[in-house]
Amino acid sequence: MPVIYKFGKGGILLGEERREYILNLIGKTGSVTAVEIAKTLDISETTIRRDLDKLARKTLVRRTHGGAMSTITVGQEMKFDIQKEKFIKEKKKIALAASMLVEKNDVIFIEAGTTGLQTALNITNKKKLTIITNSCDIAAVLSKTNPGYTIIVSGGILKVDTHSLIGPLADSTIKKINVDKAFIGITGMDLKKGITAADQVEAQTKKAIINSAKKVIALCDHSKLGHVSINFVAPLEKIDVLITDSEADQKLLRKIKELGVEVIVK
Repeated sequence: MPVIYKFGKGGILLGEERREYILNLIGKTGSVTAVEIAKTLDISETTIRRDLDKLARKTLVRRTHGGAMSTITVGQEMKFDIQKEKFIKEKKKIALAASMLVEKNDVIFIEAGTTGLQTALNITNKKKLTIITNSCDIAAVLSKTNPGYTIIVSGGILKVDTHSLIGPLADSTIKKINVDKAFIGITGMDLKKGITAADQVEAQTKKAIINSAKKVIALCDHSKLGHVSINFVAPLEKIDVLITDSEADQKLLRKIKELGVEVIVK
């Protein structure tokens, strides 16, 4: 039985918190029914159906007869605006932990993505940084919050839905640089299949980022652990540090640690 999130007064989930719980559950299982959620949360099926309808209108889930399912398959990835709404509390905690690893005078790469953007928002008190990114959003945010930073944008093909720069030009630029730390987002991370990505071109750019860094730090909420996407990026051993949230499968985390990866749980 899934763990009930204790939010709100007296352990009762408020509307927004219920819907976050539902998204977390669908992220883990792929689909849910209104009956099972209502039973677990001790709330009427009518209320849960309204929650599912609201999530479906935002295209965060796909409604099915009696329930809902994930909108994401192995060959797909979420649009950037949808990603920003999923697991936002977890991503903020992960990003804050990531920012603590940034030191004065560091040269860092922050990969495009929702957790990368949150990381950028948390490093504004750091001094004398050089930041390379393939994200238009991250470059824009940092140019406003810290105009004293040296900011380098990779160039490349603009991927409109994620505001990222990918492709041969981006890869060529990244291959010519060396960074102290690279903060990368993860679409899928599996013990056997390694790190995977939904987009083939993006997978190559991610590989170039990993190879450019002395230390690779993966920012990965629990829904991506154990998930396999279509394009191979790198084996797990390429990761030095994994930062994830407290909902992550503890057995899987122990096995990742056995590979020599430092695991930080927030």
